[in-house]
Amino acid sequence: MQGIELIKNLAELDRELVEKVEEARRSADQKIKDAEAESQRLLAEAEAQSRQMEEVSRARIAEESSKLAEEARAQAEGDQERLRSQALPNLDRAVEFILSEVIP
Repeated sequence: MQGIELIKNLAELDRELVEKVEEARRSADQKIKDAEAESQRLLAEAEAQSRQMEEVSRARIAEESSKLAEEARAQAEGDQERLRSQALPNLDRAVEFILSEVIP
C-alpha cells in the first residue's frame, strides 16, 4: 500500500508541477505581450513628440525668416531713402551738367 500511496503522491506532485509550469508560461506570455504593448505605446508617443517638435521647429524657422525678411526690407527702404535724400540736392546740378553737355 505504501507503494500506491507514494505513486499517488508523486502523481499529485507531478500534476501540481505541471500546473505551476503552465501558470508560469502563461504569466511569461502575458508579460511579453504587456511589454510589447508598452514598447508600441512608447514608440508612438516618441513619434508624436518628434512630429510636434518638427512642427514647432518649422514654425520658428518660418517666423524667424519672416522677421529677417522684414528687417532686410526695412533696411533697404532706409538705405534707399538715405541715398535719395543725399542725391536730391545734387539733382539740379546733374541735370544742368547733362543738358550743357548735350545741348551746347
